[in-house]
Amino acid sequence: MESYTIQSFDGYPISVHEFIPESPNNKTIVFAPAVAVPQKIYFNLATQLAKKGCNVFTFDYRGIGLSKSKSLRALKKHGYFSWAKDFKAVSKHVKEKFPANQQYMIGHSYGGNSIGFSDAHQYYDKYITIASQYGFYKHFTSKMKMLILMNFKIFVPVTTSILGYYPSGWFGLGSPLTSQVAKDWATFLLHPDSMLHFTKGNNTTYYNDIKDQMLLVSIEDDLFAPKKSVDILGTKVYQNASVTRKHLIPSDYNLKAIGHFDFFRKKNQDILWPIVYDWFKLN
Repeated sequence: MESYTIQSFDGYPISVHEFIPESPNNKTIVFAPAVAVPQKIYFNLATQLAKKGCNVFTFDYRGIGLSKSKSLRALKKHGYFSWAKDFKAVSKHVKEKFPANQQYMIGHSYGGNSIGFSDAHQYYDKYITIASQYGFYKHFTSKMKMLILMNFKIFVPVTTSILGYYPSGWFGLGSPLTSQVAKDWATFLLHPDSMLHFTKGNNTTYYNDIKDQMLLVSIEDDLFAPKKSVDILGTKVYQNASVTRKHLIPSDYNLKAIGHFDFFRKKNQDILWPIVYDWFKLN
């Protein structure tokens, strides 16, 4: 594994880790992280994919993990679209490094939604998303609806106005976030059009341009990405892609729980990771 930085669209340094295979198979895989989740959570799966011959890359969005060269207050105006451009910068770097490879993406939660926030799709041939969803809160459980409304209608506006950033960790939601990321997350969850709402105004999204094969994975006990919300992601957002759906029920795999994060835990490498290997034809 090698670590280095690349420059994003505006020169901001983005932390990248590259996992190098001993016997390359001409396939490249890029991990797109979830909101507030450092890239290190994906290292174990990335290592196994490299062992199967893939050139694998993980990265942190600006303000997250190892991509923290500025304070969150200094980055307060950078939100989902800046993150999507960070992803595009990594995608372009990877494609230029291995131009002859088939290039695949694994998107976790927001990472799987981020594909359409820029035109980075031009670099990819196939996708798998884990727990990515159409975020409108009314598709969630009653308890989650209440928590989302309290957090994103009250705590996000209050904390960002006072602190100049969103202290996500106070609410069990991972790394602190820039004000704009928190506000974009609120829009994503509170507006009936979720990510499609971002097309309005001065922004452009590219969801209709994505036409390649996509496997959308939902998980029965995932409170952050209910099955219904993942179904809608496939039918309403990635409607021009060739979408395959897979819904995981923990008991079918002799597991007590999977939730929003455990797909990537090493303890599940023999149980869940073959889903990735099969989709990208790595066996």
